Amino acid sequence: MARPEQPISTSDPGLEELTEWLRRQRRAAALTHREMAQRSGHAFCATTFSRAASGRRIPRLPVVEAYARVCGAPAGEARRLWQAARYAEYRRRNPGTGVPGPDQVYGRDELIHALRELYHRAGAMPVDEMERRAGRHGELPHSTVLRMLAGRSMLDLAQLTAFLRVCGVTDGVEVERWRGAWRRARRRKDMERQGNRLARMHEASARSRRGARDKDAATAGGGSATHPRFLPLPHAALAGPWRQRTGP
Repeated sequence: MARPEQPISTSDPGLEELTEWLRRQRRAAALTHREMAQRSGHAFCATTFSRAASGRRIPRLPVVEAYARVCGAPAGEARRLWQAARYAEYRRRNPGTGVPGPDQVYGRDELIHALRELYHRAGAMPVDEMERRAGRHGELPHSTVLRMLAGRSMLDLAQLTAFLRVCGVTDGVEVERWRGAWRRARRRKDMERQGNRLARMHEASARSRRGARDKDAATAGGGSATHPRFLPLPHAALAGPWRQRTGP
C-alpha cells in the first residue's frame, strides 16, 4: 500500500493548484509512484514523481508532463498550470513594470523586453530545453536565446517563430502580431545602422578635408611646415652668433 501523502503546506497559490491537480490525476489513475516510474519507462524514478507532488517547490516541466501522461491526464493542462505557477513565482520576485505588447514594439530593446516577459510567462524553462523542444537541429540554438535574453542580440525571423512556438504562442493572429513587431524593430535597427555608417563616412570626409586645408596652408609660403627651413632653431644656435657679434 502506498504511503499517504502529506498535506500541502505551501503558501504559493500557483504551486498549490499545480500540486493538487497532480495528486488528483494520480488518485484517479490509482497508481503508486513506483508504478508511475515503471509506466514512464523509468525516465523518472518514483522519488522524482513523489517530490513533484510534494508541494515543496515547483518541479521541472518534463517531470510534470511525464506525471500527467502516465496518469492518462492531458499534458497540455499540466504545462499550463506549471507555467502559471512559475510566472507567479517570478512576479513575486520581480514586481511588474510596464511591458509593451507586440503592437507597441517599435525598436530592438522593446522587442527584447517583450520577448523576455513572454519567456517568463511561459515558465522560463532552461534554454537547452527550449532548443530541444524547437525540433530541428539548430532551429533555436540555446546560445542565441541566452544572448537575446541578456539583451545582446535579436533573434532572426525563423528563430522568433520557433521561440514563439516553444512558448506556446501558436495562434496565427498572435504569431503575426509578433512577426510585425520583429519587422518594425529590424527596420529601425537597419536605419540606425545606416545612419551610423553615414556618420562615420561624413567624419572621415571631414578629416580628409581638414588635412587638405592644413597641407594647403603649410605650402602657401613656399614649402611644408615640416621642412627644415620652417623648423625653429634651437636656443643655443641663436645665442652663439649673438655672443660673437656683441662680445662679452
